Amino acid sequence: MDDRQHRLLGSSPLFLQVVHAARMVAPTDATVLVTGERGVGKELLAREIHLHSRRRNRPFRVVGCAGVSPEQFARELDEADATGTLFLDEVGELAPVHQAGLMHLLDALDGKARLIASSSLDLYRMMQEGGFREDLYFRLNVVPLELPPLRQRSDDIVNLLKQFSQQLARSYGRRPPRYSVTSRNILKAYPWPGNVRELKNFCQRMAILMTGRMVQPEDLPPEIRRAAAPKPEHSPFTLPPEGIDLAVLEGEMIRQALGMTGGNRSKAARLLGISRDTLLYRMQKHAIRA
Repeated sequence: MDDRQHRLLGSSPLFLQVVHAARMVAPTDATVLVTGERGVGKELLAREIHLHSRRRNRPFRVVGCAGVSPEQFARELDEADATGTLFLDEVGELAPVHQAGLMHLLDALDGKARLIASSSLDLYRMMQEGGFREDLYFRLNVVPLELPPLRQRSDDIVNLLKQFSQQLARSYGRRPPRYSVTSRNILKAYPWPGNVRELKNFCQRMAILMTGRMVQPEDLPPEIRRAAAPKPEHSPFTLPPEGIDLAVLEGEMIRQALGMTGGNRSKAARLLGISRDTLLYRMQKHAIRA
């Protein structure tokens, strides 16, 4: 395994704070629970902990917890190296029967393999609602580390874009694409719901389709352009299907403005966004006296 392909990338303070905590806990054998949205790099953080631990030369085994049978799950745990690191990926996806089995197997592994678990689900809330075993939650949640979503690391987006583009283009034997200032700003404004994984997939697409070219806004995927486009301001008024009598509405707005200002015509005009002379003309038009 090439460790360079499994490096955590980022320099935002929020991200570096989590990485620092991970390296602090790495030399110990404490159980770690890594949480965060899908695609933020939970497995990469687990590998970072493993690489800075005394078990770095032992196996790092990933056991997926989503959609596995009890037999398959038990077999995966049985095959885990007792001297390495066991990473339980998406432990919140475990069915109750799996959770009971996991507790039993963790008792057998106690003091042997280093345990790291991850979840994109809120395990504490699941525990409160009866969807996750309380004893298992407290067994896993010894040192909690939460990775922030990419939208909270906007300063990292351009750097990740550059690093992924160069890395992927090199793997294809091609020149990396470049990005215009406008394109970079659009990419920074996009919320990246799939987080770092989505950004890397985007970079792969651009490395293939835009080799050595300057990426302009029109070259970006439609969903990114749409999400980053300024939203139109919505009117506070909605025209009813049956329509309105505009003259009646205008007269009513003038009466309300005069009532709110105690009959002060200058203040009422400011509330309505019109000049005092225009207000006087429309008051006369609607036979309004103040």
